[in-house]
Amino acid sequence: MRHPGRAVLVTILGVLLAGCTTPAVDRAQAPGPVEPTEAVTTQPAVIRDCWVPTEVGNVSLTGAQARDLTTRAADLGDTSAKSFARRAARLATAVVRATATDPGTARGIADGLAGKRRGTRLVCSYARTTVDPQEPGRSGLVPRARQLRTAWTEVFGALPAGGFARGGVSTGHVDGSAHYEGRAVDVFFRPVDDAEQRRRGWVFAQWLVAHAPDHNVLSVIYDDHIWTSWAAFAGWRDYIHPGATEGNRGSAVQRHREHVHVAVESGRPYRGR
Repeated sequence: MRHPGRAVLVTILGVLLAGCTTPAVDRAQAPGPVEPTEAVTTQPAVIRDCWVPTEVGNVSLTGAQARDLTTRAADLGDTSAKSFARRAARLATAVVRATATDPGTARGIADGLAGKRRGTRLVCSYARTTVDPQEPGRSGLVPRARQLRTAWTEVFGALPAGGFARGGVSTGHVDGSAHYEGRAVDVFFRPVDDAEQRRRGWVFAQWLVAHAPDHNVLSVIYDDHIWTSWAAFAGWRDYIHPGATEGNRGSAVQRHREHVHVAVESGRPYRGR
C-alpha cells in the first residue's frame, strides 16, 4: 500500500538536503556573503573550527590542523634566508595536505601563517566553555595564564614578556584590564618598525588563536587588530584603544604594535567594565 504521508516527507527532505551545499573550495562560516557563480560546483557543506581568508574564499581547517600548522610556522624563526625558504616550502606542502587547495592558494595561506602576508590571517571560532575563577599565584598570574605561558615557551622558547608581577599590578593599563586580575600577559616584539619582529609577532598571535580552546584564551590583541572568544566568528577586527580620538589613535604601545596582548577567561560573570 502506498503511503501519501511518506511521499510528502521524502519530498520535504529532498528539498532541505538540496539546499545544504557549499562551493567546491571548503569555506567556513565567516562574515560577509559569498556570491555564487555559475561555474562553481557544489558539495556537502563542511563547517570547521578555523579558516583562512584567501582570494578564492575562506579555506577551512579543523582545530587540529590549525594547531599543527601554526606550530610548524613557529619553526620559521631564527633561520637563514635559505633555511627559511625550505621550511616555508614544507609549510606550504603541509597546507596542501590539510586543505586540498591548489599550490598557489596554499602558498598564500602558508605566507599568512608565517606572518608575511597581510589580510591572510588565521581565524578560529571555538565554543566557549565554563571555567572556574582563579586567583593569582606567586608569579602574579592565575594558573591558566601561567600554563599558557609554559605552553608557548615550549614552542617559541623564552619570549620577553610583561604586564604582570609578584603581588600583582594595579596601574599602567586601561580600566578593568585583565592584567589587574593576573589573567593577561604582554609579549614583546621590538622594535616596532622591524619587519621581521612584526612577522614573528603575527606567527605568535595566530598560534594563540589556534590554541585558544586548550588554554581558555579570551582575547588576543596585536598590530591594531583584536580577536576575542565571544566574537570569534568576526575574525580579526580593527582594534581601537579606549583613549583614542578621531585624530590620534594612540601610541605604538596603546595600539599594541610592538607587543601581543593575550588574556585568558576569568570564569566570573561579565560586570560591564
